[in-house]
Amino acid sequence: MKFLVGIGSKEYSEPTLNIGSRIAKSFGADLSVVYVGPKPKQIHEGRINLVRDALANWEIYHPGIEILKWAFDYLHDSSFLEEKEEIDVFHPENMVEEKGRFRMVLPARYGQTISLILREGDIIGELRRECNQDDYTLTIIGGSKKRRMAHNLIQYIPTSVLVSENVDLSREYKVLLCVDDSEATKRAVRFGATIAQNLEMAVELLTVSKTTHFGSGYRGAARSAARYLDSKNITYNQQFLTGDPVRTFVKVAGDDHIIVMGLSTQSPLKKFFVGSKPIKTLELGNCPILVVR
Repeated sequence: MKFLVGIGSKEYSEPTLNIGSRIAKSFGADLSVVYVGPKPKQIHEGRINLVRDALANWEIYHPGIEILKWAFDYLHDSSFLEEKEEIDVFHPENMVEEKGRFRMVLPARYGQTISLILREGDIIGELRRECNQDDYTLTIIGGSKKRRMAHNLIQYIPTSVLVSENVDLSREYKVLLCVDDSEATKRAVRFGATIAQNLEMAVELLTVSKTTHFGSGYRGAARSAARYLDSKNITYNQQFLTGDPVRTFVKVAGDDHIIVMGLSTQSPLKKFFVGSKPIKTLELGNCPILVVR
């Protein structure tokens, strides 16, 4: 299993890197950290390559490497990487250009396998290219309230997506499992249960109907989710609430849950114009949200 964490800066990416590395460790997953910087105009690329070589001779390296160095040091200090005496292996001269990206070559002798990657261009487009280039299961990225950003994350990133909205590292989070009769709910329950079990988080199991009638599909999905949690000896609180599903998810989650839900099966066109539960939850939510494919 392999997870991808997208970071943008030292100032704002610590919560994303923290929660991403903790979840990767809970799954025993390999971790790739990617920084997407601005792309130089193609007409200047030849000259820029010459400048890069000259700057390397002066020990001045490609923009963005300092952010990957910060991420590497952070993973070391947070004990994600286990061999603390080997911190000096990060060296800018070990960056190799391959397949439209730059990758730091690191010795593979750590307790946890990581990759450090530098890309240039539009963030959604580059994350999509990175996901299509390697076999990632989950992409983790910082939050954005922009509707197009939320839509593009869900529509174009071909993995499950965790948006680390308003992560407070001092807060004790719970997992809110949103259960309905969608095809992805079972996968979402398994994903959320693993996070809760390995990170010792409490679990809220929530099913919301627009009316007071809960159909057989909703009741069956809720029973199935409860049985799965029982089989893993995970304690939980189960709720059946009536109202608008998205607004109810957001209200119950507040700012101290990780919302976990399955991806909608609506067509891309309908998702864009009408919206979907995951997209609307991303727009309205005030906490981390995991959308499972």
